[in-house]
Amino acid sequence: MFSPSPSEPAKASALHGLARIGGLHFAVPISGIREVVAHPPVLAELPPTLAGLRGALDLRGAMIPVVELGEMIGGLHGTVLGGQAECEETADPTAAGPATRGVVMVLRTERGVFGACADEICGVVDLSRDRRTALELSSSGPVETAPVIVAGFSHGGRTGVILDVEGLAAVPGLILAEDRRVAASARRTGGPPLLTFSVGPHRFGLCADVIEATMPRTAVLQSPVDDPLWIGRIVSNGSRLPLVDTLHLLGLGRQPPMREAASIVVRLEDGGRVALAIDAVLDMVAGSRDENLGLQGFEVGEGGLIAGLHAAEPPILLFDPAALKAHEHLASLASLEEKVDTTEGVGRASAGGTLATGAGKGADASAASRMPFLIFTLGDDQHAAPLDHVTEILPYDAARMIDMVEGDGRFAGMIAHRGAAVPVVDLATRLGQVGGGGDPRFILIATSTGMSTGAGASAGFLLGGLCAVERHQLRSFARTSGAATEAATATGCGGKVIRTREGRTCTVHDLVGLVESLRVA
Repeated sequence: MFSPSPSEPAKASALHGLARIGGLHFAVPISGIREVVAHPPVLAELPPTLAGLRGALDLRGAMIPVVELGEMIGGLHGTVLGGQAECEETADPTAAGPATRGVVMVLRTERGVFGACADEICGVVDLSRDRRTALELSSSGPVETAPVIVAGFSHGGRTGVILDVEGLAAVPGLILAEDRRVAASARRTGGPPLLTFSVGPHRFGLCADVIEATMPRTAVLQSPVDDPLWIGRIVSNGSRLPLVDTLHLLGLGRQPPMREAASIVVRLEDGGRVALAIDAVLDMVAGSRDENLGLQGFEVGEGGLIAGLHAAEPPILLFDPAALKAHEHLASLASLEEKVDTTEGVGRASAGGTLATGAGKGADASAASRMPFLIFTLGDDQHAAPLDHVTEILPYDAARMIDMVEGDGRFAGMIAHRGAAVPVVDLATRLGQVGGGGDPRFILIATSTGMSTGAGASAGFLLGGLCAVERHQLRSFARTSGAATEAATATGCGGKVIRTREGRTCTVHDLVGLVESLRVA
């Protein structure tokens, strides 16, 4: 049976770098990755001491032997690993050598370094023990074969194998080079590798030990609040995680609206998780201190989240991992992670979902701070309103309502009710839901107290369905921009949410305040 090599610590980090060769995904521990560089057009020749040894890479004046992992392991085990044969067949027959890969992963071992070809770097994943599958090697394998495969894994829709870097280094015939990055000078002290990624016009670097996982492009679910930072939610490993606008977080602009997004899941100090929206993972580079340039006391962006530059070409903006993990607003968002009940189908929140932080837990809230809320649906999403904002609820009857959809956009229609002309608002359309909230079934009547006008007034709100009346603690999210405040006024949601008994996060609408704003607009 394949097992970790004796050199692998029993409690080693579960974070692994994930890469792809053809159709095969493979992972190696983050600690074993020194850096990732582009595959050069030509490799220098080396004696063919091993099947799969392609040549040598000149990396900043140091020679790095480079191997083709698929052929190297396939030659040892009598098979060709996923997609390797296909890649060889599609290589240019006029080329001077075998097909080149997109990148070279420089792998660090106790005895030295070597490079491994890969088509692409897929990111960082958490492959703790419970996410691994033990694999057994057939007795027909050669006795000198090193235990290079630790286990199999299935994570985020990808299935592959975990490789032991020290086991690879022990394969007979592999040439290892001195790690000159460490040996040349004590001042070049390496830290955790940096995962680099792009967001808009910028390139960023983040220490890999802050990252729980990188997510390929996946569907973005609507955010329960209209917030410039919290732009949506993604489903990852059985949970709905808040998706954050990375540029807005850093004070560098805004990302465009998106229905799909790639992301990086980061774990905060208290264990909570949020996803940073990105365009694409680029590569992984060495965390050399003398190549990480500080800001000389200047503050760039917001919240001290940018620590400096990594001296690459082009330069890379570095996140401050400590500031990111301690970010209060992110911690507040992370507390609203939702567990998805897979037995009820994707998208249903589990009643067993718990908060990631102690702050604001429903179980700890005093009875005095818990208010009754009406929970209702707009399209596929659940929303809420304080129960004392609800005057009455009427069945929807299209024949009773004058259609005003083509008007100024404030009202969907108007009905006659209790001796008054009552305007009707389509909340789903105001929230920007594609196709609105579906066919309405109810009209909720809310009545203002007339604080701004001196007289009360009523308005109706189209609802898709009624879910429940529950008592919950109201939670607030800070707003930092005038545009966000204006959007909140238009929809009656001022960054306030509740967490339902099913574990869902619901926007709370100030319907009375919305009625008042519509009167004075």
